[in-house]
Amino acid sequence: MIPNHVLILGPPNSGKLRISDLISRGDANSARSIVQDESHSGIIQTTSLTTKYYTVKLKLMIDEYPSKRTSSITDDEYISALQEWKRDFFTEEMGELREALDGIIFTYNMNTHPQFLPNLLLEVDEIRAKLEQLDNWDGFLSVVGTVPFGEAVELYKMDAIEDEVITHGIEFINFEKSGINEYKERVGRDRLLELFETHGWSNMELLERDHSKYEKNKVKKLEGMQTRLLNGTDRGPDLEDMFSKISLARENASNLPPEQREKYAKEMVDEFMEFL
Repeated sequence: MIPNHVLILGPPNSGKLRISDLISRGDANSARSIVQDESHSGIIQTTSLTTKYYTVKLKLMIDEYPSKRTSSITDDEYISALQEWKRDFFTEEMGELREALDGIIFTYNMNTHPQFLPNLLLEVDEIRAKLEQLDNWDGFLSVVGTVPFGEAVELYKMDAIEDEVITHGIEFINFEKSGINEYKERVGRDRLLELFETHGWSNMELLERDHSKYEKNKVKKLEGMQTRLLNGTDRGPDLEDMFSKISLARENASNLPPEQREKYAKEMVDEFMEFL
């Protein structure tokens, strides 16, 4: 299977390897190229991701600005290094890489000086606009906020960072959080995993369903539903959840080749019938 490419880009100590570790933690065969002390540019993590419906191969490409670490560097110099990276990224020679990308994650150390963030977001805005203009790009793009090991960050500061990022129409994921919020939405590391699990990948392989196991599970669920109805405890399906599943299924189907689309649609119809 052809791998799907995701770029993880950020300055030193912004959590690039930890993000890669999280995405690949479910794959015992995941492999990473050698990590050099002088720079994390060029590190590649190969892994796979399997959901209930499909499996994908991933190539997580880690890049860093500047390309070589120095003992002391200002925030302005980091932005200048990102601008240099951006110029290289949009050269003709990099066109094939841009076309192959399914997503870009910009990493951000939340303990960085506050003035760094608006300058970073201006560059992210320009990168996104150029991708959409030059390559008709439809991958995902997000900013992931992290804190180096042994450090902490105040809650009000994290909230302010999130507010500033989303005003640019960019998703912000706080790597220091996890779980589900009051709106029943995944947050933090769980949201990052969900982003990968629900993306409509360019290349994915549908899983063959174990039909005997599926039928047994369906009977078990029907029996449970009958019991709840008789006891007067059944509350019915969560329609909002079902509509969300339908929207995701439609997006995934649109990214499949015609010969796989019909099979996937049948699988999802069975799933919705089971849901009801």
